[in-house]
Amino acid sequence: MIKAAVAIFLLSASFSLSFGAESIEKIQEAIQSTEDKSKLAELYRQLGDHYVSQDRIDEGAAAYLRALTLSREKFSVEDRLKMAIYLSWADRLDEAIEELRLITNEDPKNLRARTHLARVLSWAGRLAESIEEADRVLKQSPDNTDALLVKADALQWQGLYGTAVPMYRSLLEKGENFDARKGLSYLLLAVGNRTGAEENSRLLKPSNPREQNELKKLTDAIDNVAKPKLDLRYNYYTDSDGNHLRRYNLLYGSWMRNLYWDFSYRHSDARDKTRDNRAEDASLNAYTNVTDTLAVGGGLGFNQLGDGGNTNFLTGHAKADVRIFKGTLGVNFSREVLSDTAQLIENRIRMTSGGLYLSQALTDRFSLYGGYNRKFFSDQNRAHDAQFVSQYAVYLVPRISVGYKFRFLDFRKQSGSGFFDPDNYVSNRFFSSLYLEREKFYIYSEFYLGHQSFKRNGFPASDFIYGGSGSLGFKPTQNIALEFNVEGGNFAAGSATGFNYLTLGPRLLFRF
Repeated sequence: MIKAAVAIFLLSASFSLSFGAESIEKIQEAIQSTEDKSKLAELYRQLGDHYVSQDRIDEGAAAYLRALTLSREKFSVEDRLKMAIYLSWADRLDEAIEELRLITNEDPKNLRARTHLARVLSWAGRLAESIEEADRVLKQSPDNTDALLVKADALQWQGLYGTAVPMYRSLLEKGENFDARKGLSYLLLAVGNRTGAEENSRLLKPSNPREQNELKKLTDAIDNVAKPKLDLRYNYYTDSDGNHLRRYNLLYGSWMRNLYWDFSYRHSDARDKTRDNRAEDASLNAYTNVTDTLAVGGGLGFNQLGDGGNTNFLTGHAKADVRIFKGTLGVNFSREVLSDTAQLIENRIRMTSGGLYLSQALTDRFSLYGGYNRKFFSDQNRAHDAQFVSQYAVYLVPRISVGYKFRFLDFRKQSGSGFFDPDNYVSNRFFSSLYLEREKFYIYSEFYLGHQSFKRNGFPASDFIYGGSGSLGFKPTQNIALEFNVEGGNFAAGSATGFNYLTLGPRLLFRF
């Protein structure tokens, strides 16, 4: 009996598929036999419907787009909205936004179209516009669940967690809502509340294939944060003064509820024309979010310098970050040993530094960063170090940005200890960057051009500067990433020595 039922099901499914294929062929033949735009538009719409019925969303979206282009006015608003929705599902976001804006301009009270417009704008990373459209819906319909959810998601992606949390919770108070609980889980994960994210994810009960896929994505995101990680790196550094450095890094990190901790070890082999020295660094570090807006962290370490005789030092750092407005205000303190060259190791140079920074994402595309550190060195030198960065994203996917970087560095004196210690160093750099991720590969690159000026040992210098950095990554599985990194240029403040430099090396990141 069961076998007969299965046979009947397979037969009907086969008939359905063959009928669908035959219909597509007939429509394609009809398309070839007419030049009437109105008829062609209707045929392309029918073709899109058949593709969508077979879950061939990309092909369906292409057919719908052709239909709209040929004769948009032929279709009802409801048909155009349906086609725009499938365009967005096929990741044709710009085309979907264009069609949805046409619909809402013609019919401003079409809340379904405006809500989906807000949703697609958020998918495209145009978060401020998404929130504006959601607010227009909420003005007409204050309890519109879909608009509230779209707005909460956009606020979360903007980093406005404090505003998004009550919106998610108010939606859940009205009744269980898969997408609201999913959004709240992502938000809790973003603010470091890993246990809260896990507890919320366990309450999710998917009721269809889309929700099952969304739950898997959330579970993977939580695993990527929660799983212990092993980070292995090797870097080779060389500069125009004949300094060479081989550095090996190992880091193991894990979680204890909402406390992240890691142990790191670093071995450095440094040499120049007359010296061949080494340095060992080990540290234990921890970081946690005290509240949704305040995070604190710190660490203690041990350093050993060797150049025939061993010298040991304690190192450490502490920091606190407060989420404010659309970004973060942070303070930091550190005590470290400089070991980037054989001369620095020989001179046993230690640095104590304290400072603060402010980072703000003012819009979806425009961000600012400013930081200042006061530095004290063991050779009785000291320095003011200030930086400012402005950045604008020209494209969001792939992310292509342009920006400007300013650096001011001023030392009390030139101590001759082996590090770059200028008077009134000023640099202005203009840069462009690219980040692209495709399936198992990702790439980041940044290039800059600019100018620097300073005085050292009584001699002024003024130069044009250039350089850049890049990373190429490959993820053979979800838990493994292989990277190759490179950085170089003649940016004097980019290295400890102030000379033209190049650093490169591989990295292996493993989660288990």
